Amino acid sequence: MVQPDTARRGVLGGNALSQADGVRPGTINKAAHMALKSNGGPGWQAAIERLQQKVRSGAHAAAGFQDGETYPDGTPVAQVAAWDEFGTKTAPPRSFMRKTITDHKAEWPKLLAAALKATNYDVDKALGMVGEKMAAQIREEIASIDGPANAPLTNLLKDRFPMGGYSIDDLRKAANDIRKGVTAPAGKPLVWSGQMLRSVTSQVKEGATDD
Repeated sequence: MVQPDTARRGVLGGNALSQADGVRPGTINKAAHMALKSNGGPGWQAAIERLQQKVRSGAHAAAGFQDGETYPDGTPVAQVAAWDEFGTKTAPPRSFMRKTITDHKAEWPKLLAAALKATNYDVDKALGMVGEKMAAQIREEIASIDGPANAPLTNLLKDRFPMGGYSIDDLRKAANDIRKGVTAPAGKPLVWSGQMLRSVTSQVKEGATDD
């Protein structure tokens, strides 16, 4: 996974993966203080030491698209996510990933602090819980985004091939039909076969990465 929240490289990277990558060492450190600053009960010192070790090692939670996830025609899901996130020459950007980060990043330290308490300060379990929440927030954004609207050709293809899988000839015929005035109901911009929505996952990274 790679980071989409700073530049185009964030979603494209070396292998076209995308990631909401907000629960990194700084967030862990902030969450640790939130969870532990007023708690001097049993295990407090040991928890502090475990958290500090995780911070030093660069452990973090990541959510997004895993390498190897593809559409039936072999197109990487993360590549399609990158096209949606940043746009192409023929399609506007629909930035579901960056919007998820903007809308929710401030919540993640509090979520991690609560997860640490709920797991008796098990950092890996807590990060896993927050990663799952991050993935759910990405899926919610994909499902809820309503603009920019699809092009008429996209709507026609979605109507004719609700699970995708159309051929070049199908595309040409649809384009020709659009020129003849054929129309189709407006579809949701980022929802087609559901493959991208199903492909959003999370994981706990044990060390610092450059992706």
